[in-house]
Amino acid sequence: MLTPRNRHPMRPAPDARALYLGAHGHKRVTCTEQALVVSNERAQVQRFPLARVARVISNTDTVDWSGPALALCMRAGIGITWLDNAGHVLASMYTRQSSTAAPQTALELWLEAADGTQRYANWLRARRMHILTCWGTDHNATLTPQQWEATKRQYVYRGDYAVHLPASLRDLCLAFVTAQLNSHGLLPLYWGPDAQAVELDQDLCDLLWADMNLRTGTLAGDIASGATATELFERWNAHNAGALAQHLIHLQRTSLRALYA
Repeated sequence: MLTPRNRHPMRPAPDARALYLGAHGHKRVTCTEQALVVSNERAQVQRFPLARVARVISNTDTVDWSGPALALCMRAGIGITWLDNAGHVLASMYTRQSSTAAPQTALELWLEAADGTQRYANWLRARRMHILTCWGTDHNATLTPQQWEATKRQYVYRGDYAVHLPASLRDLCLAFVTAQLNSHGLLPLYWGPDAQAVELDQDLCDLLWADMNLRTGTLAGDIASGATATELFERWNAHNAGALAQHLIHLQRTSLRALYA
């Protein structure tokens, strides 16, 4: 984890959006005091004020970052996720935020308890049930009781669901989860009582990914990866912006209640 000197990072504005620095042409990222500056091979320059940047998704092979630009993102609490040319997540940058230490400590203690991993598994099952219930409400008129029970057994208890969307969208989901974990002062990886890995970022990503696939069905099955997929994800995220926040808040409240009960 990289630790910025500024303990009180700036916060993105409500209308801040993701900044995608893709694989089309070489780019260089520098900065001013309040903005990221992106230049391309044709010497064209774009300036992105920090207040308008929620997170950054950057290609590893075509985008060069200056040290000051990385430091500026750290001070501003802007997470960066690096994707390879195939669109797969390679790494993410987190910043330390001391103001959110209490939720992180509560979650660590909750997971490290003797029954921590079982309680976490129960929490995940409950969140899958929440997702399925919301989906079922939207499809109440078309689902038979048998279809409902079969879907519940498949998804809630086994974590299985039909994937209709291009795989590249899942990596965009993971990048979004990474940024949100950072903003909530949480880590991507925790440990259970017997040193079992608890991959919070992957589990939250699976919740969003299942939600997206359940809600879109086969409507987006023929969408190719690339710009079209990115637009689909941002459009879905704009209409379901509170989905991940609900999971995070519920997890934090659950662990805090257990700590102070």
